[in-house]
Amino acid sequence: MPRVNLSLSQELFDRIEKEAKKENVTVNYYVCEMLEEQFGKRTTYDYSVAVGEMIKESRKMEKEFTLSDLPTFSDVDAVLKEYKIKESPAQVRARLGKMFNEAVRKGVAKDVKRATVVRDGKEQLKFYCRAAVYENKLSKSKK
Repeated sequence: MPRVNLSLSQELFDRIEKEAKKENVTVNYYVCEMLEEQFGKRTTYDYSVAVGEMIKESRKMEKEFTLSDLPTFSDVDAVLKEYKIKESPAQVRARLGKMFNEAVRKGVAKDVKRATVVRDGKEQLKFYCRAAVYENKLSKSKK
């Protein structure tokens, strides 16, 4: 995928960043979406909607989970094929993963947190086969 190096004034960047944060997306994604709306004639993957769905799905999880346990994340291939979106599944999943992790870190995904494990007396983030592990904080109180 081609890359563009864009230089902006700090004032313009700050304004774009403010709008991107309102949408809960990165500045890069926000600018790409604006350009796609202006010049694109193809269907694009709506990351904001997908992350919102992933947050809803994560609140229903009963145990620790990875993103691949969430239907929205695991069904990316099918959605891309169905709507003939010209992005690779790996690229879409990478963006979704970053956006979901940021939502968890910033508290947007309420009651969902990164799972941790204690190793050598230190608490560390938990991974399963290099994938981040999350947990629904409410699932422990349901039991």
